[in-house]
Amino acid sequence: MSYGRYGRPALKNSVDVQLQTAFTDGNWNTVIRLADKRFKTLKDPYYEAIRIAAESQLDGTTERCTALIAIDELVKSKAVPDYDTLELLEWAARDYLYDTEYAETLGPLRARWVKANPKSKYSVKCLQSCLEFWDLVSAQQIATTLDKAFANSGDRQYMFWSITLTYLLSISPQCSEASKKVYSLLVVKQLERAADNTENSEKVEPKDRGLLQEEEISLYYRVMLSHGSKEDFISRMESSKLGPLAQLKEGRKDLFYQALNAYESWSEWDRIYDLCRQALRLGLDGATPTFSVCDYKVWKKFALAASKSKDHDTALGEVQSILKEFIALKTNTAMYKKNIALALLDTAFRQPTAPGSSGSESGLTPRVIQIGLYLDSYFDKLSAFDDVKDFVAELSFDEVKGLMEEVLPKMLEEKSEKSSQVILKSLICKLRYLLTTCTQTLSHNPSVADGQEQDKPYQCRLCSNLTSLPCENCLRSVVTEAAQIYQQIVDDSELLAVIPRFDKDPRIDLALVMGNSILKLSGLRPRTSDVAPAPLRDVNPSLFLQAVLVLDTQLKVTPGDVALRLLLAQLYLLLGCASYAYQIWTPLDVKRTIQDSLSPLFFDRISSLSPGLFTGTRPLMEPLRSYYNNSLHSSCPLRIWDAFGSGSYSSILEMTEFDSKLRRSCTLMMSIVEERRATRAFGGKIECEIGDLALTENIDDTTTILNKTDYGSFVNLESPEGPPIQEFLRIGPELSNERAHLSFLAEQYLDLIHHKPPKDHRPYKPSEASIKERAYTFETLSQLNNSLTGFIHRPTTPAALTSPEATYYTVVSLLSAAVLTALSTTRAEPYPAETMSVITSSIRTAFTGLHTRFTSSSTASKGGVDETLYSLSDMHTLSYVRETALAMRHSAAFVQAWNDRELARDRSGKSTLHKDGLAELKALDAMAAKTVTEVKGHIQKLKEALGQGGWLDKMLDWTFGAAEGSQEEGDEKVRKAVEDVVGGREGAEEWVGKVVESWGQGVKGWGLVKME
Repeated sequence: MSYGRYGRPALKNSVDVQLQTAFTDGNWNTVIRLADKRFKTLKDPYYEAIRIAAESQLDGTTERCTALIAIDELVKSKAVPDYDTLELLEWAARDYLYDTEYAETLGPLRARWVKANPKSKYSVKCLQSCLEFWDLVSAQQIATTLDKAFANSGDRQYMFWSITLTYLLSISPQCSEASKKVYSLLVVKQLERAADNTENSEKVEPKDRGLLQEEEISLYYRVMLSHGSKEDFISRMESSKLGPLAQLKEGRKDLFYQALNAYESWSEWDRIYDLCRQALRLGLDGATPTFSVCDYKVWKKFALAASKSKDHDTALGEVQSILKEFIALKTNTAMYKKNIALALLDTAFRQPTAPGSSGSESGLTPRVIQIGLYLDSYFDKLSAFDDVKDFVAELSFDEVKGLMEEVLPKMLEEKSEKSSQVILKSLICKLRYLLTTCTQTLSHNPSVADGQEQDKPYQCRLCSNLTSLPCENCLRSVVTEAAQIYQQIVDDSELLAVIPRFDKDPRIDLALVMGNSILKLSGLRPRTSDVAPAPLRDVNPSLFLQAVLVLDTQLKVTPGDVALRLLLAQLYLLLGCASYAYQIWTPLDVKRTIQDSLSPLFFDRISSLSPGLFTGTRPLMEPLRSYYNNSLHSSCPLRIWDAFGSGSYSSILEMTEFDSKLRRSCTLMMSIVEERRATRAFGGKIECEIGDLALTENIDDTTTILNKTDYGSFVNLESPEGPPIQEFLRIGPELSNERAHLSFLAEQYLDLIHHKPPKDHRPYKPSEASIKERAYTFETLSQLNNSLTGFIHRPTTPAALTSPEATYYTVVSLLSAAVLTALSTTRAEPYPAETMSVITSSIRTAFTGLHTRFTSSSTASKGGVDETLYSLSDMHTLSYVRETALAMRHSAAFVQAWNDRELARDRSGKSTLHKDGLAELKALDAMAAKTVTEVKGHIQKLKEALGQGGWLDKMLDWTFGAAEGSQEEGDEKVRKAVEDVVGGREGAEEWVGKVVESWGQGVKGWGLVKME
């Protein structure tokens, strides 16, 4: 590694011991004196560099900049510096040399040195140093120099370093648009030349400048796909040596899939068909291991391409013919058999025949029979439901009846073992739930019948009831059936004993089916709009609590199930039990590499739900902060030099792409903003303005901030036609580019109005400093207002925010305009009354709407549940009422402080602000102050309510009903099923205690929040 980032360098061996010792001990004054003396005596510029390096360690500003001045002079001189001098100067300037400056100074100096000394052992270290600072321009020049110097040596790594860096430069913002075209063409030509060398050689030797290793050919594929034309890529894939079939013969399946994916992106179905057919033939002919090509991915693309062929009957016939040949091979490999079974299933669904045309009236079509055959073999496997889910969702209604009423019941009768029966019953429950989310099970009901309007738009074809989507009667039936199977398992000691041998405990699936069904019965629906009501406002609280209770009861039985933990953590956040949700989240122990993709599932909006979580002994955001600081502390991708050293060129490209996306991550912005909001909430000091953070230095309005949240860990029982379960569980819309930018801009606005110069700050020229401050403030406010307004008015923004968030960002945008107008209008100037009136009235209107939403928590309630539950589950609104009110108050205080400073500076009062502008902002301040008082009172009211006794009975009544028969008949059946699973009211008492305790902890945390 270069010394520049890893500690003090050692001096040359030729340096005398006295100077060496002084340098090692950090005795800088002695080093300066001795080095200056040696330089005057020996005239060796290296001693001058030692003196400069020592001076840069002193405390004086002038001395510390000495190294930068020396580097700048070297750049201008055009002379080739000494390598050890460069090392010393890089180390000396380490605290002041930013990456952009490196690319203009030391990077070019190192490239200049390598050109003069290409075969030196230090040339590679110069390349490494440039990569550490992500100076791709200099790194590419060095790699090209090394490639030319060692072209005839047989060392091919420099050639591919040069190609890789040329490609990275061609897609980097460090390169101008004109240069990008040049480098793109250059890298394509370099790889085409290497490919031609391979094609024209009978045997490629390790020393040849062709393509030999898999990583080299992968680089070739990726660059041709990225920078070459479609026609060139297809032509190159026909190669007998470098084409995908040739690579498959070598066991390089990844390259084969790269070609397939490229063809699919262009809808080249005939080419996909031919490529898959030839690949499978290779397996049959023994040219490559049979298992290697008998991959479900290949079969799936083969069948899909055949179905899109002009002569699809013939093509699908050939698919079936090849399938029969593979079936005839009689292998005992389990994965091989499963891939063949999935291929048969996929092929059956690609047939063009109309559903039901080749089966009996009962719906036993080839598609249904094939599903039955597959499940008969694999019903007890962990992936069984996911394997057939999409196929079942494609079935017609008649086929659904055939599957559910004939095939599966017959299969159940044939299973003699109790363990097999309960696993199959559990699978059938999941399929029944799936069908409630499929549209083919519903028929449209006339909106008017016999002159009366109908409130149920559908009729369920499964149970014949009039219904909405989904069918509530079917969901209740699913709940009761799942509960019966669950109890059958719990009551049978033999079944409990064999459960550890199953792929998965069937009770987990049954609990998930019950939980999801009851959640839908409660009225919980996806929250994707800024006008959506408070989380539980339109939800039946009794059914919602029953769903949570069932899932929580199962978690105690199977605490290691990740999907169950994720689901419950989200539900407890909805319920307002953030501290209990955190207890459930913590054992997941999310590792560093997936922090970015999984953390939003818990931490998104957490400061608005429960700021008290930030007061724990361990900082709440520490794992995320640590991950980003370690991963992004350098401008180069982490450990990329290791990838260069090992010749892993595909890893270099992937690491670069990952690093680029990580720097533009919504989760990164979320973690920064959430922590800052919590810090302000408790009156803490924010050390650095958000725009000055190293992690946000490259974010501007043109940056697309990416949401990479991974929902793959959720068990998704829904059909592809409907929203996945995670959309039902969020407080509001998921992370987005629009919300990330708005939060970033709002934080910048708050940084501006909260900024206070140090107490000992005394400008040398106060009037000049005041002019600069004025210009900076006006420019910043103008930019923030333009940016905020631009993002707020994007068509996609309303769907990206909750209603309180939309109000908050709208008010902050208007406040930036109001403050700018007030500051730019002095007492002596005409007051823009109309403009200011429009702005302030818009602020009042928006804030009044938010205030109304906040106070609506005390409106009439459902199911005997008082307003406390709704208030506790909607702290998000309370948080944004507080945030908005304080933004208004602090904006008014900022303007008043500005006016006071102007009055102190100019006693004549000519430069003070117009009184009408001050009055408008004071009116906003008074309005906000009143609301803040209401927020404090609301928190106190919640604290008092939770401090009262009787919460155990109250919660049990909310969950199960105050008395037998207190609920509708259908809901009564669900309640009875839930009681059977959880052990009745007695079994729920511990759970109630945890929920109420978590509410208390949340309110206690809110009691510590500053309201000023």
